[in-house]
Amino acid sequence: MNYRVTILPRAEADIERNASWWAARYSTQQAADWFWTVRDQLETLSESPESYGLSVENDLFPYEIRDKLVGLGSRLRYRAIFTIRNDEVFVLAVRAGEEDRVSPGDVEFEQ
Repeated sequence: MNYRVTILPRAEADIERNASWWAARYSTQQAADWFWTVRDQLETLSESPESYGLSVENDLFPYEIRDKLVGLGSRLRYRAIFTIRNDEVFVLAVRAGEEDRVSPGDVEFEQ
């Protein structure tokens, strides 16, 4: 079964914020590479999203949330936090590993 992947506004803002961080610290080219690589990695959630583990914050949410590691190179240090509803995957947030954990108040998703 293939799922449709929807990146919610909060996750879009996270992706843009993290790309800006890359641009400020490295280069605009690396930021663009990071941005498009992460977008491509999120699209792979269309196949077998249930194979990814539950997020450490899962117990705080009234629905299941899962993590997919994304980023550039061999050290994927960003977490794409998502949930699955019927035939759709909703990407809720994209956080660097060292950022605070996500809470229900951090995401905009209606059950």
